[in-house]
Amino acid sequence: MSMKTVRKQKALVAAVLASTMILGACGQAGGGEDSPQGGDTESQGSANDGRGVGDVAVPAAAEERGYYHLDEWWEAAPDDQARHDAFMQLVQADAEASNLESDEPLKIAFLFPSLELSDAWGRLGLAITGRLDDLGIEYETTEFLIRPDEHDRQATQIEQIIAEADKWDYVVVGPSEYTAQKRNLERLAEAVPTLVQNIVNPFTDITPGSEPITHVGFDHSVGAQALCEWTIEQTGGEGEFALLRYVPGLVDELRSDVFAECLEENSNMTLVGDYEAEGDTDQAYTGTNALIGANPDIAMLHSGSTAVSLGALAGLRERGMLDDVIVNGWGGGQDELDAIIKGDLDVTAFRVNDDWGVSVAEAIRLHAEGRQDEIPYVIAATIETVDKSMSAEEIEAKTDYAFRYSGDIDR
Repeated sequence: MSMKTVRKQKALVAAVLASTMILGACGQAGGGEDSPQGGDTESQGSANDGRGVGDVAVPAAAEERGYYHLDEWWEAAPDDQARHDAFMQLVQADAEASNLESDEPLKIAFLFPSLELSDAWGRLGLAITGRLDDLGIEYETTEFLIRPDEHDRQATQIEQIIAEADKWDYVVVGPSEYTAQKRNLERLAEAVPTLVQNIVNPFTDITPGSEPITHVGFDHSVGAQALCEWTIEQTGGEGEFALLRYVPGLVDELRSDVFAECLEENSNMTLVGDYEAEGDTDQAYTGTNALIGANPDIAMLHSGSTAVSLGALAGLRERGMLDDVIVNGWGGGQDELDAIIKGDLDVTAFRVNDDWGVSVAEAIRLHAEGRQDEIPYVIAATIETVDKSMSAEEIEAKTDYAFRYSGDIDR
């Protein structure tokens, strides 16, 4: 079975999951008329204001899958790409004090699937608040946290936010799974100005008035392509590989399936199996043993997340095969970087992490100042490969900037 066929089947599964969400049939929520930012969701920037999907022509492939790939979006909306490029200059520069005047601090809700090993979500929160401090914006944050696979629990949290819409000025939400939470994200954006995290793939059929302010994240397919090119260079394009998957859904498709398709189309490497690790270290350990047991000549195990890569390393270490099988990380958090420096992990798709959080803070700042037209509908921070050929000093030089707000995290 080809990876393209697998992806179509997974899209059907995601659609079924979305239809069974406990809040999927809920009615429309109110608009938070008493919010300090005002009750008109269109004036808040939740409705289409020239940055969203609006009248943008939808490519056939995007319409079939229900969301844009980043290159499709920018081809369809070149003005938004230009807006993005200008915005990233703001993100990468030193903070300039905001002229926002408010009697009360902004009330911001963080809904993050952060109860996992990766430090990415923790760093996101620190970068957001650190930049808001530098901008001189007063704020109060409240966290609503879940494990990455707790779709129903996040749906309940979203319902809680909607029920108290007048309490919140902004919601920063990392969906447990983007397509499964689609209707809940729409309802959330109708009620409170919302920034969607970890996704740069707007839905093609978003309901008018239900658009988020922006989508902020990293293009997972770019990371997958970079890992693919690195793997071909390291292996000469020969050998077997297998997939240790993240939580089923869009992010895993962009990470795992795009990687596999790239290898199949550009090398002689053969996909011999995959395992649903659910973003869990123990399941990844079990999956590693199952895949290696059935395919002892595997040259690479592609891991879909930090926790999955650490589980893969544990399984290979126990078998004495760390030097025989390539394992990648995903995200480039401190645990992964430490494993690369140690020589256990081979490579990671490294996110310039704090650009992610700074983008959120700057988007909130522009929105609160009434400068919505300067905010891109999609914000994609930089992602690149870091591998064990680099010295500790070279890696530290990258993290000096990438972790400039989040620094060292004690977890």
